[in-house]
Amino acid sequence: MEAAVVRIVFVLVLAALASLGHAASARVMEVGDAQIVRQASAAVVNIAEWKVRPATQPNQPPRRVKAYASGFIIDPSGLVVTNKHVVDGAIAMHVIFANGDRAPARLLAAAAMLDVAVLKIEADHPLPALKWADSDNLQVGDPVLTIGNPLGLGMSVSAGIVSALNRNLQDSPFDSYIQTDAAINYGNSGGPLIDRNGEVVGMDTALYNPEATGGSIGIGFAIPSNIAAFVVQFLLNPSHPKPGWIGVTVQDNNDRLAEALGMQRATGAVVSAVDRAGPAAQAGLRPADVLETIDGVQQADSRAFMRSIVKMQVGAKVHLRGWREGKPMDSIVTIEAWPNYMPAQGAMEARAAQMMIEQAPDPGLRLAPITEEARKQYGLDQGLAGALVSAVEPDCEARDLGFVPGDVITNVQGKPVSSPDDVRQAIQMAHQERRGYLAMLVQSKNAIRWISLSITSAGS
Repeated sequence: MEAAVVRIVFVLVLAALASLGHAASARVMEVGDAQIVRQASAAVVNIAEWKVRPATQPNQPPRRVKAYASGFIIDPSGLVVTNKHVVDGAIAMHVIFANGDRAPARLLAAAAMLDVAVLKIEADHPLPALKWADSDNLQVGDPVLTIGNPLGLGMSVSAGIVSALNRNLQDSPFDSYIQTDAAINYGNSGGPLIDRNGEVVGMDTALYNPEATGGSIGIGFAIPSNIAAFVVQFLLNPSHPKPGWIGVTVQDNNDRLAEALGMQRATGAVVSAVDRAGPAAQAGLRPADVLETIDGVQQADSRAFMRSIVKMQVGAKVHLRGWREGKPMDSIVTIEAWPNYMPAQGAMEARAAQMMIEQAPDPGLRLAPITEEARKQYGLDQGLAGALVSAVEPDCEARDLGFVPGDVITNVQGKPVSSPDDVRQAIQMAHQERRGYLAMLVQSKNAIRWISLSITSAGS
């Protein structure tokens, strides 16, 4: 999850979770954790990228914003797994390794429904990679570690435990999130949740905080490794059999609903909708049917039911058993391929991204001439010349770089500037010359410093 853009899922999770209050402090790092981190961190990457932010006002172009997130290498050839929401709207991406090395990354594929994406980085040597663990073996209370790039600060580690399993964030029909008290913040999205063997048990994806812009309060969520690895298989292998589908929407049963449907206890998944062209409709299923077992295997809830169907082989006939109007019901349904399960190999907003590449960047600075009124307002010396920063947009590169109103840009690329137009022309010239960065000398209230402003996608 990036600085201000990435979703981490930034969801305000179920209101019921609010009753948990502020979680107790996560477990402290233990002696063995350091060795695990040393081995695993080489395969964890920080992701720096430019993303497209849609225009907020009519007739305004979209603007680009700097974003930060996390990912981890799953194959020595340079395959990186991260969240889909990390790459949505990305123009250009770079990965930063634990040793500070950088490499460009390109999007290979992103899942349409689940928050998983795969990137590729080119390297002239095999890269360290993490292994998937079996997340079905996780138990509440197991120790875990997170490694990632919170708030764009760089590689960071946090320790915690598995707080809960099979959490439903209502993000997809298949939700089965791992809840942990290990710190997950903006920028951790896509990073690994690892066990005491240094293997990946989950992919950090979401945090809960009653404050929309707040950070970790000890309630974070990760996609289980078994689900993430399953999705990655499909994304990397076009010939892999497609996910199974029967064309139903289901929801969890509850005591009140069960009583209304003539059942003695609340079990199974209640059908809320049936696709008229799907195999479930052809088999006679209809809303209000309650589905309990698939081929004799009891399904814990509606999401477990959907996950089981997805993994079924296309063309297979499955035996569904449940209830209709309080009476036992059996049905044979033929599994079909999930329609449009991966409609596009990527998630970029292509037209907006192209606009971003073609036009000179807007760093989010509002510049003005230095007037006598401005000198009094900001306490500027009489001899100071340059372009005054009169305002800074709330979500932009300039704010990330530390610009504040009252700063004065006095020099660009070694040449003195005397007006806002001088700065704008320098940015336009650098863009035409396809430079990665532009050096600006900035006089602030207490210091003078050089700042590198990104110009092209090379500056991500």
